[in-house]
Amino acid sequence: MSNVHTLLVVWQDTKSRLYYHVGTLSYYNDQYEFAYTNYGTGHRKLKDALDNGYMLHPAFPDANKIYQSKKLFPAFDRRLPSPDRSDFKAIMSDLRLNENSTKMDFLQQTRGRLANDTYSFEQPLRRENDGKFYSSFFVHGMRYQNLPEEWPTWLAVNEQVKLIQEPTNPHDTHAVGIFTQGGKHLGYVPGFYSKAIFSLLSYNAKPEVRVIYINEKSTPHWWLKLNFECKVPSIQLSASSEVLSVMQ
Repeated sequence: MSNVHTLLVVWQDTKSRLYYHVGTLSYYNDQYEFAYTNYGTGHRKLKDALDNGYMLHPAFPDANKIYQSKKLFPAFDRRLPSPDRSDFKAIMSDLRLNENSTKMDFLQQTRGRLANDTYSFEQPLRRENDGKFYSSFFVHGMRYQNLPEEWPTWLAVNEQVKLIQEPTNPHDTHAVGIFTQGGKHLGYVPGFYSKAIFSLLSYNAKPEVRVIYINEKSTPHWWLKLNFECKVPSIQLSASSEVLSVMQ
């Protein structure tokens, strides 16, 4: 499939605050496609979500069906800012989008989040022709780190942060903590990536993770965005289903 654009559809359990990759939205060959992650027993996929109270989206009631449409599904389209808004151009500028940006671009940049909503749209890990994995994501769990007001001064755009595995974490044995170069704990890799990135680190991968966005005035899940880049010359992808499951 050429020119495919893929986003992970993620659901958050409001009780545990854990995130699950419940579906995947793709656009290619001039059509949209949505499918649930009902394959195998992958970490924090549909089965885990259903076991923890998730209910299938009313617009997509069949977990085994691949839904296709020439237009973006209305359930997802309503999550985009309307072009009729007076501040629409300002929104595009803030998100670094323009009149040529697609609806998938908007979903990716806004994450499709609505107030008091449990869904978001996240970028997958992409393996490019240069043999590297790429993605970008917001740091999770920052609100629970009891960070001081001056935490933004610990960082600068383009500065690297460190990833450290936490196999004894009581909430997730595949948790990956995110730390400043000076060792200050900022938060965590999002749970829907954690096992994949944990696996990459176990293969002795050396990812470059850099700050690309800081906004301490926003809500915590928008505070800090990172760019992830990782060359993995020795990994056997065929044996690493957790990495494949969050790849585009």
